[in-house]
Amino acid sequence: MRPLRGLFTQVFLWALLPLILILLGVAFSSTALHQRAMRSMVAERDARVARSVAAALSEGLHRRQRILQFLLDRMVEGTPSKPVLPALHPSAVDFDLGLALLDLEDRRSIAESGSLRADPRDLLDLLARRPGEPVFLPGDFGGTPGIWIGLARGRWGAVGAVSFDALGWTALQEAARTGPRAVVYLVDPEGTAIASTVPSGRGRSLQAHGGVAAALRGEAGVIFHRSPETSEEHVAAYAPIPAARWAFLIEEPWIDVVAPWLRYTLLAPLVILAITAVSLLALYASMWRIVRPLQTLGQRAIRLAWGDFEAIRSPVGGVEEIRELQRALQEMAEQIRRYQRGMQDYIAAMTRAQEEERLRLARELHDETIQSLVVLAQRIRMLDLALPATEEMQPAREQLQALSTMIRQILQGIRRLIRDLRPLDLEELGLVPALELLVRSTGAEGLEISLEVSGEERRLPPEVELAVYRIAQAALSNVIRHARAQHARLHLEFGPEGVTLTVEDDGQGFEPPEFPGELALRGHFGLMGMYERATRLGGHFSIRSAPGQGTRIVVFLPGRS
Repeated sequence: MRPLRGLFTQVFLWALLPLILILLGVAFSSTALHQRAMRSMVAERDARVARSVAAALSEGLHRRQRILQFLLDRMVEGTPSKPVLPALHPSAVDFDLGLALLDLEDRRSIAESGSLRADPRDLLDLLARRPGEPVFLPGDFGGTPGIWIGLARGRWGAVGAVSFDALGWTALQEAARTGPRAVVYLVDPEGTAIASTVPSGRGRSLQAHGGVAAALRGEAGVIFHRSPETSEEHVAAYAPIPAARWAFLIEEPWIDVVAPWLRYTLLAPLVILAITAVSLLALYASMWRIVRPLQTLGQRAIRLAWGDFEAIRSPVGGVEEIRELQRALQEMAEQIRRYQRGMQDYIAAMTRAQEEERLRLARELHDETIQSLVVLAQRIRMLDLALPATEEMQPAREQLQALSTMIRQILQGIRRLIRDLRPLDLEELGLVPALELLVRSTGAEGLEISLEVSGEERRLPPEVELAVYRIAQAALSNVIRHARAQHARLHLEFGPEGVTLTVEDDGQGFEPPEFPGELALRGHFGLMGMYERATRLGGHFSIRSAPGQGTRIVVFLPGRS
């Protein structure tokens, strides 16, 4: 959550973001309203066109059906012949591909008008099965697509062939096409396109089309759907042709219907996004001289809190107010450094007195107490050898052996105490051997400790070696008591300017404080002591840890050989 508290983020969240959201809301709302209004307008227009064309086609078919009905009424009065057929009704010219009268019982044509390009007797069976019901059947008449229209009454039948052009199909489909990619279909009751404005449309099955299915049920309307071929959104208007139980369909991509001005409204969100991007760039540029110097200054202030007083000296730039803030921090750092020097001198004096007292106690324990216990152990051994080897003396001999065991345990405890009070091996052998002995003597069940040394080994000032040893000792103590780790590693690196000690483990870890002053407040007194030892000698101390990710302590102490 820390990044959300930044100045740039706050300005964006509370000033720029609400304005952007309002503009985007207005843009998307206006676009949605325009789209809705456009859909309604286009749906009404296309539905009106589809109903008009369907009504015109239905009227043309119905008029020709009435002509056939008139001819059948005359045939009831007598048997017509070819010469009298044109005179029976002047509207026979509506059948431009021919007209014929049929005898359904004799299965023959008894009279014809025009030059029929197909045999009308192909309709005999269909007319016989549907007496009194008009028949509309698409066909091919010598390369000219057209429609058979038939009607039967009793033994007589009347059929006519009319081309699509005679029905006005060409003019109607051109009037119905509302766009460059609009496609018009005339569909039979089986859902097959019998005519279309595109060559590939004729014969196409449109049974699955929602508009066709609705039109064949006698409904008219408009639907919006995705084209299975192109995945584009299409608008389809449909209407029934009741005279033939056919369907009329107009379909075109929605993007072609959208007016140019509405198409521009679709770009409004993109324009808003572009404006937002430009605003963010302008805000970023203006904040560059504020946010970046403040971030740098904040990072250096954290380093200052951990004792790096040189970090605050180099300029961070930015506006004049930030430079004044840096100067104030530099003055405060100098005051803290003077105060810290006084405290370090005081702590150093106390530490020296403490180490001297530890050294005195360790030497007294080593030179007096341990020697006395060793002498006591020798006398007990001599007394054990002086006792007669009889059964009566066996209880006394066992008591002496138990007393010797207790003295050995006391000696081990005192030697361990001496090593904790003052590592004599450090003075006699040096830092690396002392750490090796510390690693071997320090242990716990299930914990493996290793030591690695890099760089050119050398003796360091006594106070530096003692500080490194004490920090390693305290760090291993923390690992054993708190970390619940399986592995711990000490790495000692000798450099030209000093020595670096790294102690890391794979334990449970913890959340380290942001500033060293919080170590004592959280009860991390061991870590606080390490920090004080490092900073007192002009070194650096850092902690890296997280719950479940172990702990890593790095200490640098300046010191030449």
